[in-house]
Amino acid sequence: MLDAAVADGSLPPIEQRLPPEPLVVTPVSEVGSYGGTARAMRSSTEEFGDATSVVGIESLTRLNAEDGATIEPNLAQSWEWSNDDKTLTMTLRKGLKWSDGEPFTTADIAFWWDDVINNAELTPTMPGDWMSAGEPMTVTVVDEQTFKLDFKAPNRLIELLIARDGYQGQIFLPAHFLKPFHPKYADPAKLAEMAKAAGYATWAELFAQKALSDDVFGVANFDSPVIRAFKPASTNGSHLILERNPFYFKVDTEGNQLPYIDKVDVDLVQNPEVYTLKASSGEADLALENTTITQMPVFIDNAEKGGYRVLEYSAGFTNIANMMLNQTVADPDKRALFQDIRFRKALEIAINRDEINELVFFGLGTPMQNSILPIGGRCWDEAVSKTNTQFDPDGAKALLDEIGMKLDGDWRTLPNGKPFKFTLTYWPGEGGDAKRKIVELTQTYFRNIGLNFDVREVERSLYFEFTTSNQHDMGLWHADSATDPLWVTGPKIIPRTQRHGAFATLWATWFETHGEKGEEPPQDMKDAMAAWEKAKATGTPEALVEGCKAVVKANADGAWTIGTVGAFPQPLIVSNAMRNIPEQGMASWDWGYMARYHPEQFYLAQ
Repeated sequence: MLDAAVADGSLPPIEQRLPPEPLVVTPVSEVGSYGGTARAMRSSTEEFGDATSVVGIESLTRLNAEDGATIEPNLAQSWEWSNDDKTLTMTLRKGLKWSDGEPFTTADIAFWWDDVINNAELTPTMPGDWMSAGEPMTVTVVDEQTFKLDFKAPNRLIELLIARDGYQGQIFLPAHFLKPFHPKYADPAKLAEMAKAAGYATWAELFAQKALSDDVFGVANFDSPVIRAFKPASTNGSHLILERNPFYFKVDTEGNQLPYIDKVDVDLVQNPEVYTLKASSGEADLALENTTITQMPVFIDNAEKGGYRVLEYSAGFTNIANMMLNQTVADPDKRALFQDIRFRKALEIAINRDEINELVFFGLGTPMQNSILPIGGRCWDEAVSKTNTQFDPDGAKALLDEIGMKLDGDWRTLPNGKPFKFTLTYWPGEGGDAKRKIVELTQTYFRNIGLNFDVREVERSLYFEFTTSNQHDMGLWHADSATDPLWVTGPKIIPRTQRHGAFATLWATWFETHGEKGEEPPQDMKDAMAAWEKAKATGTPEALVEGCKAVVKANADGAWTIGTVGAFPQPLIVSNAMRNIPEQGMASWDWGYMARYHPEQFYLAQ
């Protein structure tokens, strides 16, 4: 693909595109061959979907493919801590280039910090990840390759956060590309005109769109350079095309520049049934995010005809359908009810998890509340994982009677006698058929104890519009960020962020804005957040275990989230042409799904 561009002079030769010491990737099975277009699917226009498993995620450092925990060099080739664990010094690989050929240096980290994170119009609230002891870190550039992060207090766990989430948009941005859209570097009047011409009210809105090029959600920006293996090139609405980055910094063991694959064609498939149909018809080279064990017979029966193989990975989820009753819902009657732990416990014990396990997961999952995997690991507490998981509809009815929710015809009223109905809002993606089946079963369970329970299925972006604006009774998301040790980088069983705090949106807002907005949470949530903060700051194995157990127990005792079934097998559909895929592995967003396994070395046999 790149030879013609080199021949006509529009692209430099390979020796000028690679850094002096490229990162060497050992192929899973064999050195691959160049060429081909990998086919993938996504269920939302907001994300890459299965394409993330082909495109990969490029953080400053990365996590080892085998154990998922050991931190390894990537864009940064070395790093070290000061003796007091307050200063992290990192050194970038020399000679890195953006996809447009411009140098990638510490200037791109300084720009992100000085001009984006510390600009109130672009970042109204300082992200908590970059704070310690209540104060923001400082970033100091030493030279083009070396920079320092200084914290007020020890912050050892930032090293793990950088390995997981230290990608484009999160800790660096292409300064050379974005400066013309920033008033510090461009004429404010001309910038305002530029924003208006592009349909934006302010320069900040224009800048945000130009900067949206990260490894997770940067799907619609065809202008910004990237550091990862592939860059968005074009779209016709339903298909997004990504092309290989000619300046990518990795090579295989024979010195061949990666990636091997030329292009990625990402098909927008929002219906889980259509996703299954396309996957089982062989219309994708890799399908994972919306495959479910429920469809395993279909996948196996069609494998030969569809030209693919079915691998069985372990799902790194404690629940694929994690239900969250919004304790800060706007309606005062509902809020009083939802904050009554007896109501939340009634919902928990009304669910038949054994039946869900049999009907949805063929008995291969584990009924549980939200916990930290692996089962039996250092963070695991069997008793806590089973809190209120027993199926006891009579007990649930008794709790509702105790609250004063009397039956009026088919449905129970509020304690004050008013009619009561509540609605679950959810997006079926990333779990597809399994999520829908669990929701359908749950609706039956809740109605069987006299609750008028409705379901609203929406698109991904609309789901977050509802939940972040506190316009939902109950939300549902998959319980990721639930593996050891990655749970500490972004646990979703405490109201850490507005985006993933659907069980208490206004309390989550209070935490995220450091008390400036939202509503002050109760003490048990403050204590859980403090336990997480302590685990982050200390970073020792003992502190991590203490923190994860405290957070999991607080969530279970408070019935903040309602778990169903987790730790189930996850089918991975791989075309016969797609090679260098590990035969076994862990499927979880904690590692960006297959991004964990060096997708730049995947190739299509011609």
